[in-house]
Amino acid sequence: MGQIINIYKEQTLCFFPWNEHNLDCEVRLAIRDDKNSSFSHLVELKPKDIYQLSLSELESHMQYRYKYQVKENDIWVDKIKYKPLTPEQQTEEGIKYLLYPNRKSSHLIVIFQAVNKNPGYNYIRTLKDTNISKLFIKDDYGTDETRSSYYLGPNKSFIIADNTLKLIEKVRKDLSIEKSNTICAGSSKGGFSSIYFGYRGSYGHIIAGGPQILLGNYLSKGRIDETDENSSDSHPILKYLTKEITQENIQWANNILFNIINQRHDHDPNLFLHVGKGEPHYENHALPFKKFMNEKGKINVNFDLGDYNKHSELATHFPIFLQDTTKRIINSLN
Repeated sequence: MGQIINIYKEQTLCFFPWNEHNLDCEVRLAIRDDKNSSFSHLVELKPKDIYQLSLSELESHMQYRYKYQVKENDIWVDKIKYKPLTPEQQTEEGIKYLLYPNRKSSHLIVIFQAVNKNPGYNYIRTLKDTNISKLFIKDDYGTDETRSSYYLGPNKSFIIADNTLKLIEKVRKDLSIEKSNTICAGSSKGGFSSIYFGYRGSYGHIIAGGPQILLGNYLSKGRIDETDENSSDSHPILKYLTKEITQENIQWANNILFNIINQRHDHDPNLFLHVGKGEPHYENHALPFKKFMNEKGKINVNFDLGDYNKHSELATHFPIFLQDTTKRIINSLN
């Protein structure tokens, strides 16, 4: 599928079966509406045909999958297994995202991704039955193997952060969502980003799982934070963010979240932080953050401790916490 550019123009998905899978033959495109358990489109394509589908033809729930079929003995048989229909868009500044608008809802949730060697979108399936507008933002702007930028920018520039916030604000205003009804969420790297943008954008709610609060310590594995779990690809991320790894730059990265919270000292969002009570992120990140927030008099901080010892187990526990907390927020009279 091709990308979609600009949320304010007609949005179109393009299907290229021969380009995607070298299917230089007659092909049938089958698009399934999972919510209604039916096919929304069955389209026969000649060799090298391109099919363009306007998103206005699809329902706002966007719970669709697609596959390609070819004819064998005059019967359509599956050639490619189902894939999720994920209409990726891109801003003029190059920020990639998925937007699932629900104009009947007064809430918007913004999801930031964790570190992944194949950058993508987290918690689409987790939130598929949550009937609010959803904005998933990709992070593949860095230079390391995972292309992680932490949604910040190279050489202390914050250019990616500026453009990410610009996207969130465009979507929020287009959907007529109040800042107080905007939720920032994510786990690990996405947890860091949800706190950062929750405060920088002055949004009403933050749902963070196992966030790296002291980012410099986390990304400089072996220099300060010996006990933290980390991967061997984290040094180039810090180098991308700061140009060179020095004690001063490690401290600069450690202070990113504290500085943005200090800058928004009048803003006190509902912050829900989940972390495993036995995993290193609790002692090395959650506890210093809790101390800082207490000293600042931030009263709307809620800690949820999971009964597990490894950061990797966040992938099992956080989706449930995310679902439950999102429901609590949108069902609350406040």
